[in-house]
Amino acid sequence: MPAKVAPSTNKLLSLVAAAAVLPLLGFYGLLMYISTPSPTGGMEPTVTTICYVAFTFLFGAMITVALNFSRQLGRQAKGEYTTP
Repeated sequence: MPAKVAPSTNKLLSLVAAAAVLPLLGFYGLLMYISTPSPTGGMEPTVTTICYVAFTFLFGAMITVALNFSRQLGRQAKGEYTTP
């Protein structure tokens, strides 16, 4: 049986989980900017492409988990708890 948490706490935690996506997007953008080749230097195009794919996969997975967790907390706050 799941632990009982107040609906207001679940709503707050749902917003916090959704807000955790913003720093992830900012960090993703920073890493994309750093890994982009520039006229004064940078990485080779092949390594840059590998970095783009790897960072996109990693950050996409982390953002998906955070948003799904936020949606689950939101549903639980409304009393629509469903088991996985």
